[in-house]
Amino acid sequence: MLLIIDNQSAFIKKFKRQFLSEQDFDYVFFDHNQPITLSAKTKIKGIILSGGKGNPYEPLNLTSNYVALMNFDVPVIGFCLGHEIIAVSQRGRIKKLSEYHGKKEIITITKPEDPIFEGLNKTEVSLVKRHAFHVSELPASFESLGTSETCSNEIIRHRSKPIYGFQSHPEVSGEDGMLMVKNFLKICNII
Repeated sequence: MLLIIDNQSAFIKKFKRQFLSEQDFDYVFFDHNQPITLSAKTKIKGIILSGGKGNPYEPLNLTSNYVALMNFDVPVIGFCLGHEIIAVSQRGRIKKLSEYHGKKEIITITKPEDPIFEGLNKTEVSLVKRHAFHVSELPASFESLGTSETCSNEIIRHRSKPIYGFQSHPEVSGEDGMLMVKNFLKICNII
């Protein structure tokens, strides 16, 4: 089963309607401020932390994100705010951009051999972005897999675990973005 934490993202709702509803696997949604209540028999195979408003330091209740990260040893992918939550939870730092960023941007992939990019066959992708903060300092256990003009840590990954963060929104970025999301689901052994 896929566990999805919704941090008030309009994009994750669109992803649910346009992609998840057509899939042949189980998933469960929890709001960012809702306790994660699962049966002891539930087998979580992967976690998605959605984007949303604010940042990990503001008074938005993000407890369920941190509970999920601490209690499940499974692959994780974070989009936008979820990406920032992953970085902060591992002692990385975020910083406010000089201006709000809300458009498509070219991301340069620096480690195309990573399984998240399988089948992409290119080192530049255009992904939707909508954010005011960015990961300014990576946690020691993470590496950067992609950069852009506005963010040096556009796509990150834990060095030894399948934990990914995307400052962008691949879940609504067309074919290339969906390929990376599907690759994540393959890493989880969900599809």
